[in-house]
Amino acid sequence: MARPYRYHVWHLPSFDALPPFSSVDISCPRLSGRSTETKTVYSLKKDMEELRRIGRTKGIVDDSIVRVGMSTENLDLWALKVGTGASHKVLFTGDHHAREWISVEIAYLVAEYLIQNYVDPPTNDKEKRIKHLLMNRQIWFVPMVNPDGHRITITANRSWRPNNRSYDLPARTFEAEDIDGNRRTITHPAAVFTGVDINRNYATSTWGKETFSFGVAMTSADPRDSGANSVWFGPSANSEAEGAAIAALMRRENFRSSLTYHSFSQLILYPDRGAGDAYLQAVGRGMNDLIAERGNPYSYQAGSALYHTTGDLMDFSLQVAPARPTFTIELRPRHPPPSRSHVFSGLPESEIEPCFRENLPAALALINCAGFDAQPDRTGCDARVSAATVCQAVRNCWEVFQGWVP
Repeated sequence: MARPYRYHVWHLPSFDALPPFSSVDISCPRLSGRSTETKTVYSLKKDMEELRRIGRTKGIVDDSIVRVGMSTENLDLWALKVGTGASHKVLFTGDHHAREWISVEIAYLVAEYLIQNYVDPPTNDKEKRIKHLLMNRQIWFVPMVNPDGHRITITANRSWRPNNRSYDLPARTFEAEDIDGNRRTITHPAAVFTGVDINRNYATSTWGKETFSFGVAMTSADPRDSGANSVWFGPSANSEAEGAAIAALMRRENFRSSLTYHSFSQLILYPDRGAGDAYLQAVGRGMNDLIAERGNPYSYQAGSALYHTTGDLMDFSLQVAPARPTFTIELRPRHPPPSRSHVFSGLPESEIEPCFRENLPAALALINCAGFDAQPDRTGCDARVSAATVCQAVRNCWEVFQGWVP
């Protein structure tokens, strides 16, 4: 389907009377917040409904799954369940952080690509590979985990990051502990605090531990760290409706691989606890090689190499499904300009297509690798080794997507 690459919004009434895949112009705040600008956008609701219809006619989309939960403000967390291979399930999520618009698009576009390019009977090698994936994997896509926050970015504040949950808290003084065992005293007044970082709220074994980078809180127990740039982890683990819905889905469905998209910095991050897992490492390095083939390489590193966090989805995924491949990809751009105008919701629409094209082979590889059970032949295995007896089970799960062009 040839149509312009544009950003999605959750939904607007102006889309109701329009056909699928239509766009509308909206007025939204500029990054500076001092004026407005016009953006041409698609409806995530309408487009996912149409993908569901197309997939249902092809027999590859389960029509019973429309949403996986509701947001704090009762907006649907829309989902697509693509493929019939229920023994090997994969999860893709986007937009934990509201302003990271590109994360919605890549999760959505991978789903669109699979549905639009499924052909039965297949007539070439690429069609055969896509059919193999959809007959032997079941892929769940939740492109917008944070619809409340995303709506704020298009109506009030382009830099809004967390959800829109408010807590009316009494004045309190308490001790908070960080991930290294250091403690600090926090005193906050009685106030209403709005905005919990969903990607700090998952019930991991380290939830509730603060983290810092160069003295700046990256995960905070202090509700005063809520608001537009929130890193507040909330009053309790899984307190937020959005993350709780994803957590419940992960516990129920037993995903064998998962990927969550964020922006920015062009990184493939793996959980620190997965550093010694040869299978996870081999898959991740292979995905990294596939992105590099497209000419705009990403860096592959442990999550803490960027900065420590606690309560994030990647760690929760590994906790629920130990030894299974799970990653966070930080999408474009690699480095922002001095004005920071080309990051987060300021990333131009012209970046959507190349970002999707460079990430697609890695996404397909992760889907394929969900069906591989064998561990690499030796610890510390390098996914790029060519010898047939080394890492063979793992090499073959991503190697088939070398040279893949959408």
